Amino acid sequence: MIGSAAVDISARATPQSVDKSLSSHSTSPGTITLSLGGVGRNIAEAAHRVLASQGLPSAAVLLSPVGDDMFGRFLVERTQQMEMRIDGLIQSVWSTAVSSMVLDSNGGLVGGVADMDIIKSMDENMVGSDAHGGCQC
Repeated sequence: MIGSAAVDISARATPQSVDKSLSSHSTSPGTITLSLGGVGRNIAEAAHRVLASQGLPSAAVLLSPVGDDMFGRFLVERTQQMEMRIDGLIQSVWSTAVSSMVLDSNGGLVGGVADMDIIKSMDENMVGSDAHGGCQC
């Protein structure tokens, strides 16, 4: 599979906070989580889980660029912990894709910023069978 691997940062206001304060140029009490994301990565993980349940743990691979930064290392480490293949994660000089979202207390999206420019670094040379040797993170 070819697609984007990203890190999602979600900030969710607590139910006790007043949701309208999210738009008043201030902070609100809540929780912040860091998780793996990216549509391509999410699909690859789902395929991995299905195949692993049938005794084929290394059959699914995602071809995606990741940066040589803390988010890229987090992405690679967590992928390895899930026993997913990382040989398709190609190190890039670009920053790892990150999406930062602010959610209200019900989990609804209030706003956010997605830095996905690393996907622009992908080209046909990365897709060739000898074009990548895995992540060097």
